[in-house]
Amino acid sequence: MATAFLKGDPVSNHPPRVALIGVHGYGQVHLDGLLRLAATGAVRVAGLADPRPPDPQALERVRALPGGAGVPIVADAAELLERVRPDVTIVSTPIHTHLPLARLALATGSHLLVEKPPTASMAQFRELSAEVAAAGRVCQVGFQSFGSHALAHAARLVADGAVGRLRGVGVHGAWVRERSYFTRAPWAGRMSLDGVPVTDGALTNAFAHATASALRVAGVRDDAAVTVELERYRTASPEGDDTAAARLTADGVPIVVAVTLCAAEHRAPVIVVHGERGRLELEYTTDTLTGHTADGTAVTGPPGRTVLLDNLVAHLADPAVPLLAPLAACAPFMHLLEAVRRDGPARPLPRAAVTEVDGRPVVADADATVRRCAEQLALFSELPGKIFEGGVENPRPAPSPERT
Repeated sequence: MATAFLKGDPVSNHPPRVALIGVHGYGQVHLDGLLRLAATGAVRVAGLADPRPPDPQALERVRALPGGAGVPIVADAAELLERVRPDVTIVSTPIHTHLPLARLALATGSHLLVEKPPTASMAQFRELSAEVAAAGRVCQVGFQSFGSHALAHAARLVADGAVGRLRGVGVHGAWVRERSYFTRAPWAGRMSLDGVPVTDGALTNAFAHATASALRVAGVRDDAAVTVELERYRTASPEGDDTAAARLTADGVPIVVAVTLCAAEHRAPVIVVHGERGRLELEYTTDTLTGHTADGTAVTGPPGRTVLLDNLVAHLADPAVPLLAPLAACAPFMHLLEAVRRDGPARPLPRAAVTEVDGRPVVADADATVRRCAEQLALFSELPGKIFEGGVENPRPAPSPERT
C-alpha cells in the first residue's frame, strides 16, 4: 500500500516501518497488534527494544514474518532508533521515560504512538506537544477506549442533547490488585524517582482511561479550563493513590471519578452520564452502553472498537482519516495528572479501614463508596455518615478547587 506521510514527507511505496519500545506489560498487547498488522502487509516490523527479550512464542511469531529473521531485537532503545530510523515508534514503557524516548524517536523522523499517560507532568506534556509540532510529526496516545464505538456514540448523544442538559458525569471503578502490583517495579506507585516526576497512581495510570473517557463523553474541549479537587489515599502503594476521588469541573459541568485498587471483588468500571431527562451507563472496558434518552428511548451502544495503531496507520495513509487519540485531545486529562503531581504523596488510610484478604489489602466498603460518589457526584468527604467502614468520618474537608 502507498503511504502518504505528513507535512512534506515523500509518498512512500512501502508500508510504514514500525518500531516497538517495550514489549512486556501492555507492550505485549502492542506487540500482538503490530504482528497482526504485519501479517497482513499493512506495516513492517522495524525492530523491538526492551532490556528483557520477548517471550519465545512472540519471538517465533516475529521470525516467521517475511523478512522477520532480520528484524533487530535489542536492549537499548536509542541504539534501535538510530539503527532503523522507523516511520512510526510505539513507546510502551514506564511513565517517566515517555518524554525522553519520544524525543529520541522524533529526532529520527518518526511518528509516535505513546502509551498513556503521555507524560508525567503538564510541563512535559507542553514540551512534547511543541516538539511534535516542530518536527512535523503526529502523536497518537494510548487511550484505547477512544477507539470505542460505544464511547463515541455516548458522546454524540450528549452533544446532541439526547439526555437533556448534562448535570454531570460520574465514574466508579473497583479493581483488585495484589501487593506485588505495587512493588512490580521501582517506579510503581511513586510520585517521583531520582528527582524525575513519575506521578503513578490509580487516578493517573490504572484508571486513566476512566477520566479521559468521561471527559470525552462530556464533550470537554481540548483547550478547556479545568479545575480539580482531590481526595487521595493509599494502603499498599508506596506514595501514589490506590483509593481516590477527584472532581474535575469544566464549563460548569462536574466530572467525578472515584476508584480503588483495593476492592473486595473486581468489577468493570462504569461511566454514568447524568442528564436532566436521560441517563447513560458505559462500561468502557467492555464497550457496553445502556440507558435511556430524554424521551424514554432505550440506548444500546454499537459494538467494537478501532485499534489505535490501525487508526494511526490509516491516518498516515490518508490524513483525512482523523486520529482518534491525538496528543492535543489529552490536554483535559493532563489537568488531573498535574493536580495529582502537585498534591504529592497520597494520605495513608487508617489501619482500621483496611483488612487483609488472601494476602492483599481490601478497603472496607470501597466498592459501595466509589459507586455512591459517582451517583451523587460527590467526593468521599461529602458523603453522609462514615465511609470506609472502620475508618474515619468525613476524612478530609473538600479542598478548594485548583486551576491547573
